[in-house]
Amino acid sequence: MDSGDKRQTETVQSTESDLSEQIKTATKESHVRAENTQLMQSFQKGQITLPQYKLLLFSLYEIYNALEEELDRNASHPSVAPIYFPQELARLESLKKDLAHFYGQNWRERVIVPAATQRYSQRLRQLGKENPEYLVAHAYTRYLGDLSGGQVLGRITQKSLGLMNGEGLSFFSFPGVSSPNRFKQLYRSRMNSIELTEEERKGLLEEAVRAFQLNIEVFDDLLKMQIAAEPEAGVRQRHGVQNNNMALETDKNHPKEDVQISGSDLSEQIKAATKENHVRAENTELMLSFQRGQITLPQYKLLLFSLYEIYNTLEEELDRNASHPSVAPIYFPQELARLESLKKDLAHFYGQNWRERVIVPAATQRYSQRLRQLGKENPEYLVAHAYTRYLGDLSGGQVLGRITQKSLGLMNGEGLSFFSFPGVSSPNRFKQLYRSRMNSIELTEEERKGLLEEAVRAFQLNIEVFDDLQKILSFTESRPDVHHKHSTLNTSGGNLRTQAPSSLVPSSLLRLILGICVALATVGLGIYGF
Repeated sequence: MDSGDKRQTETVQSTESDLSEQIKTATKESHVRAENTQLMQSFQKGQITLPQYKLLLFSLYEIYNALEEELDRNASHPSVAPIYFPQELARLESLKKDLAHFYGQNWRERVIVPAATQRYSQRLRQLGKENPEYLVAHAYTRYLGDLSGGQVLGRITQKSLGLMNGEGLSFFSFPGVSSPNRFKQLYRSRMNSIELTEEERKGLLEEAVRAFQLNIEVFDDLLKMQIAAEPEAGVRQRHGVQNNNMALETDKNHPKEDVQISGSDLSEQIKAATKENHVRAENTELMLSFQRGQITLPQYKLLLFSLYEIYNTLEEELDRNASHPSVAPIYFPQELARLESLKKDLAHFYGQNWRERVIVPAATQRYSQRLRQLGKENPEYLVAHAYTRYLGDLSGGQVLGRITQKSLGLMNGEGLSFFSFPGVSSPNRFKQLYRSRMNSIELTEEERKGLLEEAVRAFQLNIEVFDDLQKILSFTESRPDVHHKHSTLNTSGGNLRTQAPSSLVPSSLLRLILGICVALATVGLGIYGF
């Protein structure tokens, strides 16, 4: 729609005092809880069954019926009007279409409304009458969720249930939204423009937390209903869905272990394709040296510079391609992005002018150039690099953080922000979620082959970094007089004390050589620890 497209191009600027940011902060814990409910975990793993999906549609119908009636009734309210987008967002007609697909034109006779869904609906009706401004919290939570993770769930549902031509999946389709990311930015800016008293703002934030809690209760209720229905003979078989040993009762008993990944899954194929390079990288001399805790402060600072360059490029390209069908499922900027953490660490060590001190080694520059190239020509191949880096940071990278803290005596987490993931409550569960999202990506055979080759290349790029640095290190060690005279590090001041004759090695070059050699080896721990 022309009007929708024009509105989606509005300039968006956000600060921590904005309502959207305040809601995000207030609901952070509840958000994690909702994503980790048993039903959502089952959904994200691709273990959704047709009976589960139908029950979910019934609940969504009841919720959106109440929400959209109240939004329509309060469309001119000063708090509701800025975020009132019925043509772009309304879900009710799509839900009716999906229910008619599964149950026929008499689907209303089959509607099941669980108790938690009814409570949610009643709350929305109450707000529409008494506090319309609080409807903003529910609209924001539901619609922006549908435009974010909901798009991934739609693809998982289609794949898991074998639904063809979009039939039964209208709920996940937003034909009036040409760019979900731009529209979400527009929506947040409109919401941030709402004028509220302090009391109203406080109440709205509390309502946002309540919205997540109501959704959690809905999910739990639906799961209980499904478990109760499981013994009924032939439920899965009647709908053409294979059991595959993924019954909800099994997931209930083993919620953290029941992850079914087959050899045809992309994550497993990457692991198999990179197995040899994985071993090679883990056994480079530089990485082994780092694992023994032989890191110095100058080395760590140089490592941060290299990581900054890599993540600056990677995350710029991921952001630029966030709506790409292969990137969107594994795009978790709030949970994973490292760039701001690296800036914080560099500012801790070098002050606010740290950018003037940045050093980019040649191998790091080559890696960065490759990422830029992929972002422009083959965004789907960024998946290989994102998977390798981020899951490494959540695995061996956590060990690296402890080694760094102990070796350098860093206190209170200062200078160690890179290793901290406040948006990830459980690294293991998040890695399972990440792999399942990645496995849901639809690729042609040619694209899959290219992505696997790129994963191998990601390892090879880092191995080349290690090999080049090893040659430099060997050069300095081959001269006993140089090695002996320059082995003393003033770690307390963060500088190398060197007295090398200028005819042998310039002081600035020696700092670069000795610093980079072991420091960049630590990249391997992050990359290859998954």
